[in-house]
Amino acid sequence: MRTRINQLAAVAFFALFVLGGNVNAKGTENNASNHENIEATLELENWMINDNFWDNGINITLEKTNEESLELENWMTDDATWKLENILKVETETEQTLPFEPWMTDENIWNR
Repeated sequence: MRTRINQLAAVAFFALFVLGGNVNAKGTENNASNHENIEATLELENWMINDNFWDNGINITLEKTNEESLELENWMTDDATWKLENILKVETETEQTLPFEPWMTDENIWNR
């Protein structure tokens, strides 16, 4: 009984400690206006709008290539490859009945 009271008191103290640590949490909130001053302003440069830079005459063409045709090989259709009964001979094991021993049914052992 005393151990349970001590455990309950410890859990209550820990819960109060955790909850009490977050009471005075002012000044930790962030909003979008705090980050606006960090970003540098973007500037438009000459190369960004220069047509000679972007029109360099390189044309990208995509070619469509066909894959090689797949061929059916002998091992793919061979019955010996896919029928495992021919390769593995599975033997099932039969369970033996458990023998009764004299101590298992002795009333002096079980009724003490």
